[in-house]
Amino acid sequence: MENMSICPRCGGNNITAGVRVNQTADAGTVGLSYKTKFVIMGTERLYADICSDCGTVVRFFVKNPARQWYTK
Repeated sequence: MENMSICPRCGGNNITAGVRVNQTADAGTVGLSYKTKFVIMGTERLYADICSDCGTVVRFFVKNPARQWYTK
């Protein structure tokens, strides 16, 4: 597995982990869609690890990867 504590762009190790991805307007939720039993779709929030030296997003991730993801 790749070392997520080192920035692949600048080589810095000043990584801020678990930054929540938001939006600036109330137009809905930003995230990955998944299927549920009772609702057609839910949205799993996205998080990012960011290099605080150069601003590169090192990775995006979700906290609950065990979903039935909506892919269509």
